[in-house]
Parts: sequence; structure tokens; C-alpha cells
Amino acid sequence: MLSKEKRERITFLFIVFIVFYFLLVYRLYNIQIVQSNKFKEIAQQEHLTSFSIEGERGNIYDRNLKKLAVNVTVQSLFAIPSKVKNPQETARKISSILNLKTKDVLDKLNQKRSFVWIKRKLTDTEVAKIKKINLDGLDFLDESKRYYPKNYLASNLLGFVGIDNQGLEGLELFFDKELKGLPGLVILERDASGGKIPLSIKEPTAHRDGKSIVLTIDEVIQYITEEALDKAFQKYKAKAGVAIVVKPKTGEILAMAVRPSYDPNYFDKFSQDLWRNRAITDAYEPGSTFKVVTIATALNERVAKLDDQFYCKGWMKYKGHIFHDIHQHGSQDLTDIVKNSCNVGVIQTGTRLDEKVFEKSIRRFGFGALTEINLPGEINGLVRSSKDWSKISLASLSIGQEISVTPIQLIMAVSAIANRGTLMRPMIVKEILDSNQNRIKIFKPKPIRQVISVDTALTMTKILEQVVSDGTGKRANLTAYQVAGKTGTAQKFDFSIGKYSDDKYNSLFAGYVPAENPQISILVLLDQPKGSYYGGTVAAPVFKEIASKALPYLSIPPNQ
Repeated sequence: MLSKEKRERITFLFIVFIVFYFLLVYRLYNIQIVQSNKFKEIAQQEHLTSFSIEGERGNIYDRNLKKLAVNVTVQSLFAIPSKVKNPQETARKISSILNLKTKDVLDKLNQKRSFVWIKRKLTDTEVAKIKKINLDGLDFLDESKRYYPKNYLASNLLGFVGIDNQGLEGLELFFDKELKGLPGLVILERDASGGKIPLSIKEPTAHRDGKSIVLTIDEVIQYITEEALDKAFQKYKAKAGVAIVVKPKTGEILAMAVRPSYDPNYFDKFSQDLWRNRAITDAYEPGSTFKVVTIATALNERVAKLDDQFYCKGWMKYKGHIFHDIHQHGSQDLTDIVKNSCNVGVIQTGTRLDEKVFEKSIRRFGFGALTEINLPGEINGLVRSSKDWSKISLASLSIGQEISVTPIQLIMAVSAIANRGTLMRPMIVKEILDSNQNRIKIFKPKPIRQVISVDTALTMTKILEQVVSDGTGKRANLTAYQVAGKTGTAQKFDFSIGKYSDDKYNSLFAGYVPAENPQISILVLLDQPKGSYYGGTVAAPVFKEIASKALPYLSIPPNQ
């Protein structure tokens, strides 16, 4: 028989066991039932790592839904540092393939992280070479990469995106909010040792593809315009070139070409200077193309009539300053001075205007203000207040000096004359589509204001027809269509010597066709052409080439 002392000890141990047992049951209950979600989350964190990948970006189409910017699937290389057996050797091998610094790759492989990007959006050749060497701890994920199937075509207009598909230039930047999609979450599963379990991609957040945009640009006319501009740009070894095609009645841009240019698929291999869209970011003195504004204003303000007579002896003095002309034109009427691009006759006309009236008209045509085209980087140009004009500014402005304008401002002003005096806002985007190709926003033509009367606009058209049929713009003449237009040869101001250069010019031609019912207006500008530099010689033939191909393509009937 057990002694009392032994029974007490056994009883105590039994009670301790019972208490321990119930504490263990309570602990298990607490872990398994009460805090199960918490510990499940901790376990998942040990086995999962996540990171976001950008959603699918919307496409960019021309007006006929031809693709100008799309997405392609490419592979990106990542590493699980803990599984890389020899970081130094691995870094050496892949850095040579990927054109990376070995030290930068090694730093990534030595990080105390479960996932690191090595290089994103590799080429097919890079992927093949990495797979061939078959190194532990490395693997690939599919990502979306922006691709421009037409390469150089409209590149300064389209712009490009960065490594995370964010818009950096052009339309890609301006409409980045609309184009980019919501990111998806990628989950990487690991075993207890940190090793990779087959990848699974989950999207716990709402996934949304980006919206697409449809441009007013016509791919065919864009190609025609770029081809014609490029030939002149190369022939005359110009510093730069711009050509724009517009529907004057709506303000829709059918083509916007810039030279020099770049391939947005490899934008980082080109100088940043080539990225900008000179049609909206650069300003030029318009030279004789601005005489259109001077004469239109004089007619509209009724300080000049068609039968007024002017005499050009090859030069004139205005308030102590000598203005020269190319030729001695003799006696001329108003049409003649425009047809011959006579500086003397235009100055005689322009100086009849009150300075404030002329400044107001210049601004009414849209100069000195943004056109508000849907593109980034547009500038105002330079129009000084009349109170800051010198004693000869009225004369200088009459012939397109002492003012700087952007190509888009100039073509919209000329288009206003073609449009019976109504200035339109330039349109570059027609509509925005959702991921199911449904229209969710439509852009409509927007009249800005009436800059001159209908009668004045029609009179100007008759004058500008004479410029092309029998004046300085003969090389823009078309057999089957009546063209209205104006040449321009602008001396460039040399700030280093404080006066206009004797050997640097801009060559311009701006016009519209058919003159009696304008369907397209075209501006051509060549910056600092070598050899020939007159607008009628350099720029007018480019206008002719673009118009002669674009008009039949648009099914515009020739003159009856």
C-alpha cells in the first residue's frame, strides 16, 4: 500500500499533467481556430513574394484603325539570390550577354531578397543565350513591351514609353493616363529552402486594359508627307524640316512630319534632340508667308483695295531704315505685290495700319498663343506687344520679321483663310476607345473665332491663286487642281552678330487645294537648306509632291 506522501506526489503530478494537457489543448485551439488566419498569412509570407507588372497599354491607331503603336510579349530576367550557387561566376556570364556591368549584376545577386530583376524586356537573342547557359536561380517572366510597327513613321508625333510602359514623349506622354492599364500582381511561390515552385500569376486587384486612341492622322498621307519631306531634307542638307497636312474645315491633322527623326523602338540610341516634335516646339520667323496676314488685315480693315497701285524701285526707306527687295518690280497692284512677294509693296500696305490694330489682328490669327493641340511641349512663339515695338517694327512685321511662330500656328492661320476666315483648333485625336473597342469619347471640330470676313478670305484666295499660277509659287502648281499658296524665304537672325544672317535662311511654302473648295492645306518648312534657299525653289515642290498624291488618294475630284 502506497504511503500518504507518495499518493500526494502522484496526485500533484496528475494535476500538473491535466493542467499542462488543457493548456496544450487551449494553445492548439488558439493556433488552429482563433488565430488561424493570422498564422496562415505568416506562412504564406514565408512562401510567397509578390510584385506588380504593368497592365496592357492601349493601342494607338490612325484614322482608319491602322496600328501605329501596339504591345508585344517579351521576357524579363529575374533572380532568386538564395538559389544562385556562384554569384560571381553568374554575374560574369550574364553581364556579357546582357551588356551590363558585372558589378551591378553581382550587387543584385548578393541582395538579401527573395526576388530581384536582372534585366527587363530582353531581346529574343538575349533570352536564347541566357537559357542556353542554364544557370541556377535565374528565370523569366512575360511582360508587355511597346512596339511601333512603322518604325520611324510619325515617331516625333507618337513619342515613346519607358521600361514600365509610362509615356515619356509625344502622344504617349500626353495621353498616358488614358493609355496605361491597371497593374496586375505577380505571385512567386517558394519552398522552405527558398527554392522556386512553378510560378503562378494571380491578379487579386481589379485588372483593366488601357484605353486606345484613334488619331486624325492618315497613315498613307503621313507616309507621302514624310517621303516628300525627306527627299528635300536630304537633297538640300537642311538642318531640320517640318511638313503638316490639315483639313482646313475641321482642323484635323492628316500628317505631321519632322526631320531629322528617330526610331521609337530604340529611342535610347538616338540623341534627345531628335525626340522633340519641331512642329510645335520650335519657332521660326515666317518670312514672306506672313505677308498673307498683312494683306488680309489691310483688306479686312479697308486700308487697301485690290486696284491700289504701288511702285517698287528695289528698295525703300522707312523711318531712316533701308528695306531691300530682290528685284525692282515697278508699278504693281495689290495682287501683284503678293504674287511677286514684293517687300516694298507689302511694307507700303502694312504701314497704313495702326500698330495696335495690326497687333490685334496678328493675335486673332492665333500667333503668340498656344493652339492647344493635344501634344506636350507646345510653345507660344513670340509676338511682342505693340507698345514695345521699335519705330520700324510695323514695317518689319509686315514682311514677317521681328516675330517667331511655330509651324502649327502658321498652317492653322493659313487654313483659317482657306476656311472662309474661321480659325479652327487643330485636332490630332478623333476618339478614345475602351478595351472592347467601344467609343467612350469623341473629339469634335472646334471653331476658335472668325479672324477675317468671308469676303476678305475669298479675296485672299484669288490673290494666292495668282501666286501659284503666275508668281513665286509656280513650282507648287498642279495641272488638275487650282492651288492657292504663298512662298517664304526668311533670313535667320544671327544673335552672335546682332543682325540678320546673309547666308542662313528658312524656306517655306504654305497653301491649300482645291482653291475653290479647300480640302487640304499644307505647310512645308526647310531650316537652313544648303545651296538653293528660296521657298519657291525648295519648299514649293514638296507641297506639290504631297498634294499630287494625297488628293487622288482622298478621292478629291480635279477641276471641272
